Amino acid sequence: MNKMQLAVVAAAAAAFCGAVQAQASNVTVYGRVDLGVRKAPVNLLTSGDTATSLADSSTGRIGFMGTEDLGGGNSAYFQLEHRFLGVSGMVDGNVFWKDKAWVGLASKTLGKVQLGRQSSPADNLGVNGRFEAFGGDSYAGNGSRTARGAAKWDGAVYYTTPKLAGFTGGLAMAPRGSAATRHDAAGFHLDYAMGKLVLATTYQVEQDAIFTTASNSMKTATLAGAYDLGFVRPSFTYARTNDLGQNDQGSSTVFTVGARIPAGPGEARVSFRRIDEERINNAGTFAGDRDSDRLGIGYHYPLSKRTSINLSAVREQLKSFNAAGAQATDFSANGYEVAVRHNF
Repeated sequence: MNKMQLAVVAAAAAAFCGAVQAQASNVTVYGRVDLGVRKAPVNLLTSGDTATSLADSSTGRIGFMGTEDLGGGNSAYFQLEHRFLGVSGMVDGNVFWKDKAWVGLASKTLGKVQLGRQSSPADNLGVNGRFEAFGGDSYAGNGSRTARGAAKWDGAVYYTTPKLAGFTGGLAMAPRGSAATRHDAAGFHLDYAMGKLVLATTYQVEQDAIFTTASNSMKTATLAGAYDLGFVRPSFTYARTNDLGQNDQGSSTVFTVGARIPAGPGEARVSFRRIDEERINNAGTFAGDRDSDRLGIGYHYPLSKRTSINLSAVREQLKSFNAAGAQATDFSANGYEVAVRHNF
């Protein structure tokens, strides 16, 4: 283990040693189905052609979460969340509990520790949905905000401090993970939330997904913030991954800016994302540059506390350049979506 990983283990052990007795427990079942009619680009790497289909506006999910009062200000808790495609009923990806599969212990005075498959620092309290105008959902929402940093870590230990004067901090490690979620990962977050202002920054080091040697790592830093002015809630995210590829020649930068604006019975939303990547091929060498811009405009219309209609209009452009710097492709397209979302 490296020093950061040892620090996480030590903090967790110090916080939660000692026996306590169970007092009360509860379990909640929750989920979402979110489908819409969408016209969208087929593949901007090859053309600006679009197609119309019934699609998942955001990934379907069903989850279980619960807490148990252990007395003395201590509690145990867990969360499992499965992701699926509502349009087909198929599992989203190869992992059944794709989003969450962890158990934790919490203390009001010492903080909390979670064990299992969970969000990396960048995704957990860094550039997650609370800093994107659409919450990362709907066709107009902008995902892929963590640059090349993994959103999920398998076999992770994550310690989070109690909130003090608006600040919380956390240390995480995942010494054993899958190839898709990185090995030998470690990182931290620092979060500030007080009144109308929310700020977060994270840093994580993890194995490059292309290579299997523990010595070849990539590094991702993020910064995000939002401020609620009442009549508008502006927000932004920034993430940069460096040292991609065997010779550390690659990088990826993702920037988003957006706003939520109360309008009539619902909320107007706008989000812009820019991605700039120095690409690396499977041999580990520089393969060229890829830049994309994506503008999403939409409206969230609540029919009830659980059901809403979400309208999206999107403009996308993708440019790619070869290793010599010559432009290879340049395609753009417009799209739209009308979707119905039900949370339960």
